[in-house]
Amino acid sequence: MKTGQATGSRDMNPQFVTNDQITDIESYRKLVKNFLDLRRYKSALYWSEKVAVLSSNYPKDIYQIAQCMYMLKEYNRASHVIKKSGLETRNLQCLTLLIECLFASNDYQEALNLLNSSEIEDLNTSLHDETEVDPTMNQSNDNLRNDMLASLYLLKAKILESMDKRTLAIDCYIQALQKSVYLTEALDALLQHEVLMSWEEKDLLQHIMPNKQFGNDADLKILKHLYDQKLKKYYSTTNQAVHPEKTPNNAHILNTINEKIKAGETITDSRRSIGLSTSTTIKSSTKAFLTPGVQTVMSPANKILNDLKNTSASAFSIQASLTRASLLNNSRTLNTSKITINTIKNSEDALTADNALKLLEYSVDIMVAKAEEFFYNCEYKKCLKIIEEILDRDPYHKRSLFVQIGCLMELKDSNALFYTAHKLVDFNPDDAISWYAVGSYYILINKTEQGRRYLSKAASLDRLFGPAWLSYGHSFAKEKEHDQAMAAYFKATQLMRGCHLPLLYIGVECGLTKNYEMAEKFFYQAMALAPLDVFVLHELGVIKYESELYEDAEEIFRSTLSMVNEMCKKNQETLSERWEPLLNNLGHCCRKNKKLAESLSFHTQALSLKPLNAQTYTSIGFVLALMGRLSEAVEAFHKSLALKRDDVITSTILKTVLEDLVEEMVENDDIVKEFKSDTMPGEATIDTSDEIKENTEANRKLKFDENEDLTEMSLDCD
Repeated sequence: MKTGQATGSRDMNPQFVTNDQITDIESYRKLVKNFLDLRRYKSALYWSEKVAVLSSNYPKDIYQIAQCMYMLKEYNRASHVIKKSGLETRNLQCLTLLIECLFASNDYQEALNLLNSSEIEDLNTSLHDETEVDPTMNQSNDNLRNDMLASLYLLKAKILESMDKRTLAIDCYIQALQKSVYLTEALDALLQHEVLMSWEEKDLLQHIMPNKQFGNDADLKILKHLYDQKLKKYYSTTNQAVHPEKTPNNAHILNTINEKIKAGETITDSRRSIGLSTSTTIKSSTKAFLTPGVQTVMSPANKILNDLKNTSASAFSIQASLTRASLLNNSRTLNTSKITINTIKNSEDALTADNALKLLEYSVDIMVAKAEEFFYNCEYKKCLKIIEEILDRDPYHKRSLFVQIGCLMELKDSNALFYTAHKLVDFNPDDAISWYAVGSYYILINKTEQGRRYLSKAASLDRLFGPAWLSYGHSFAKEKEHDQAMAAYFKATQLMRGCHLPLLYIGVECGLTKNYEMAEKFFYQAMALAPLDVFVLHELGVIKYESELYEDAEEIFRSTLSMVNEMCKKNQETLSERWEPLLNNLGHCCRKNKKLAESLSFHTQALSLKPLNAQTYTSIGFVLALMGRLSEAVEAFHKSLALKRDDVITSTILKTVLEDLVEEMVENDDIVKEFKSDTMPGEATIDTSDEIKENTEANRKLKFDENEDLTEMSLDCD
């Protein structure tokens, strides 16, 4: 009996236990980590559960079990494990994982309630017991805490976005960036979804950048360069305009905006220096947008404008959001993220900022930014060349694919777009961009009904995918379903708060329905977001022309052409075919303003950009006829009809010109015969016949002017 007791006491005494009789729990933890690194999650889960039992449910091991379940997409199991242990109330990592599980299982309200009820700023970041000292606790732990808090704010933003609380979501994205400036997922959510306006993007980046005292100068320079590439490409950064809802009715504003390009002044200063009224307007409208009265029947355009006034800028303020984010921070959780440490162990890893920036030019994101700039400058072939280089390295880079789809649509390359869409659907059928590509293809080949079906699927897969709604509106616009097109564009304005394109397209639809006053208001709304966008200015000029304000239209078109030429000069390029409608429209304005020589010059330039355009030949013939050069006019009309035989306008004008030409020839023959019978032939005859020709030419020009209103030319609105 004593022997047995002695043996038992020997087994319990560590002094008498040999190494081969001991199992080390830490070795099993390493085994679990190895299986996780190898993506063998089931094996990792099996052994992590055994480790938790052996360690009496040590917090770190419970977290590992939940993480394995999360990787296996068993979200309910993972959340139950964390809740059962109660670690979410004490540990920041466990709370983050629990919120991830609830978000993945679509339990948005429960996740939001948990976040609102937790004091996340006070939670512990260590997975060790409270009685133990964490060996990793040091000064760098503040950065880890900030990254964890940033991740939580990002999750909260996604949850709020899924619950259609977008304004609160924007606040949380900004708070996430305030905690960790390197959390690019939060920045992309704000910039790529067009949530912020240009000046708001600028303010945001300026606010979240760490101070020099908290970061390495080289790292700050690299960070600023990389983030600047993410900003909008289609117009220069400007500050918020004062009272953007007002209509700047003085057309001279466009010349001033053009001058501000080089001076770098803001649109706010521009509007202050000019004033917002005093010139000719449509129906003398010089006041702010008016809300229709109770008894007024609101058109779809009026309703959209009224909704925009009630739900746009007043719902969100970037300054207020940045202030709230700053107040949440304190000395312990300040954004002090720092990449480079003072002592660099490996000299081969040390780079100067300039060398680093040169190497980063070959980064995928920098290359995409260059491609986007080419795209917004209408250099589609150059853009596509860069995109193809990127896709050769990363065939499924989503941002590049989105730009590629846009280029193929503009180039009308249906075969390439079909191949791209087919490839995306095969490899990624659950992504919105795949079905967006399919819908774009069907719209390109004029099968709009099928296109809308696939665009609807894209919008259902990603509720924040604004481009799908823009294309949806284009499909209705192609069929002249203006009200439905405007409804789709309005949905896009709600999703793409910082983008001017939906407002531009609504204005175009208003113009097509002859609601010129409302169209002009939407164009000025678009100009408040993108004051230097030449497409907005061009469409504004079209509206002025249709409203018979030809001098204002000419001034706007000239300003637009000047900006386009400046852009081409900067890029060392010639004027592209894209701007042929602008030159033709400027020619129409000059014709209306009796500047026939200039009108002919602009139409000739347009013809050089697009030689086989029947409408340009008709315009040239019309101007030549007004100048009295009937033979040349007839030749131009014949060239036009050779390209488009069933053009009623060209045929009508040609008939009138031929009648005038025949009448002139008959009159000249009669006069010459009568003159020959009374005088001797000689030099005097030549002089007199020249005088007769001048007189008959003047009569002919006067007669044609009387018929000008019967043969009105149509504007190019492309």
